[in-house]
Amino acid sequence: MKGPDSRELLERGVIKGPEASQLVIDVSEAAPKACEEPYGLFPCSTKAVPNLFLVAVYGYLLFVAANFISDGSELLLEVLNPGIIGGLVLPILGAFPDALLVLVSGLGGSPAEAQEQVMVGMGVLAGSTIMILTVAWAGSLYVGRCDLDGPGNTAKDRTLTRTSDLTGTGVTTDEQTRFGAWIMMASTIPFAVVQIPLLDGQPAQGPEASAIGAVISFTGLAAYCAYQVASPWLQQKRIDQARLTFLQTRALQGVSNRASKLFGGGRGGLFRGDGVTPNQQALEKVFAYFDGNKNGLLERKELEGLMLGLGIEYEGDVPPEEEVRTWMEDFDVNQDGKLSKHEFLEGMGRWAKKLASQKASRRWATFSSAARPAQEHEEFWAAKASEAKVTWDLLQTEMGGGEDEEEEGGGEEKLTPGQVYRKAAGLMLAGAAIAGVFADPLVDSIGSFSAASNIPPFFVAFVVTPFASTASELVSSLTFAKKKRKRNISLTYSQVYGAITMNNTVCLGIFLALVHFRALTWNFSSEVTVILLTTFAVGALGGSRTTFPLWTAAPVLALYPLSLGVVAFLDTYLGWT
Repeated sequence: MKGPDSRELLERGVIKGPEASQLVIDVSEAAPKACEEPYGLFPCSTKAVPNLFLVAVYGYLLFVAANFISDGSELLLEVLNPGIIGGLVLPILGAFPDALLVLVSGLGGSPAEAQEQVMVGMGVLAGSTIMILTVAWAGSLYVGRCDLDGPGNTAKDRTLTRTSDLTGTGVTTDEQTRFGAWIMMASTIPFAVVQIPLLDGQPAQGPEASAIGAVISFTGLAAYCAYQVASPWLQQKRIDQARLTFLQTRALQGVSNRASKLFGGGRGGLFRGDGVTPNQQALEKVFAYFDGNKNGLLERKELEGLMLGLGIEYEGDVPPEEEVRTWMEDFDVNQDGKLSKHEFLEGMGRWAKKLASQKASRRWATFSSAARPAQEHEEFWAAKASEAKVTWDLLQTEMGGGEDEEEEGGGEEKLTPGQVYRKAAGLMLAGAAIAGVFADPLVDSIGSFSAASNIPPFFVAFVVTPFASTASELVSSLTFAKKKRKRNISLTYSQVYGAITMNNTVCLGIFLALVHFRALTWNFSSEVTVILLTTFAVGALGGSRTTFPLWTAAPVLALYPLSLGVVAFLDTYLGWT
């Protein structure tokens, strides 16, 4: 019976007894189901438009939280190494809102309700991953582009004269950033671990494979954190090695030049006719020339004289004291503070063999003994010294030891390290608190809007939520890129690759743990497919080169709508749901 007619009969007493009780039940069941207010405090709705408004409000609050976290983490740039900030701190803190959304999506309710709600978590994971890899990557390339007029067609810092040139403008990153792209691709291993056992079409096996995947994710997180913490130390070791190579090549250049002058002919090169064997006679002549008291030893003052006599210290590049210390550390085997003739000859021969082995086989092998004059050796060592100096300068610049950043906000009061730590901690704690409070209401609103609009929750979370949860990474990436310098661009892309690595370790680990402990069915194959395809497409590009022309932004940006289309196709036409 219809509600109004039955209610009228009931009031008149026409329907009595058991029929009246059944009618009350039928009427109550016909009443719309009320929504459950988050925390018994925040508003909710069962209709599409009000829920869309709530998604916008809660999403904005999550955006505020992400900005607090971003501001606090960027403050740490003043007191911590940029590599740690760009590769570790910013991505971890940036992943915090997403991790919370993933966590709350599968914690509450019955297994059936969790199975439906966890689609929001997968949407957040896939949406934030693909948005960062496409919008943040391509946007940073556009705002950070410079003329590709540097050495080897690299980007020339803070120079943009051809704003619309698709091939003549772009960005250049450092080698460490390129390595970060390979790490990002390696972090997708847990996806494969979960998907491979399900190739036989048995999604119920998901919980078992998810446990293994979660362990791999969290293990990968620990390894990645250890690498990022050690990275500045490793970078400093590379700088020290580059400096040592420069000092060695400068010394060999000077010795070769001095030996040539002492002999006055073609026998004064550092090598004999084969281009590999050190010329002992020439080295002995150089040693004897600088052994002032003829005691068979080069004492510290004599070694300093050798440095100046070889013309190694020029344009302030290498202080004589630093050079003397380098020679003493590497040549003085018995550590008596003096160099014997044997130590000098052995050390110079070792340096020459190490630094010239590749050149001897590639460049010099085409020369005969008669056609290899001493001047050829001098030119070779001059070129080697120049290459080593360029490498040293680049590494110093990447570590922040080169050109100073332009001053910003010169009128602002300079904070002490203690004040920076306190302010950064306050901002990050405030952001974490806001995200913790409003993550659950946002997930509920997305689920309610999906139910009211008949739009799958994955697509709602994929499109809407990343604009709030990844705001910190988007804003900070574009901010760093706008400075149009290699160091800032490298930091930008380190942050992008690091953010995806965090998604594939922190967020994915939490998600897989939920699937395992809630014994959920694995029906996320289409979502995993687009994550893997996008990650490997951008990762292969970022890992194969360090310079990116402007035109590469277009195909990368196109991956965003393409990913949505692929998920819709796989779910709708192939039944991957």
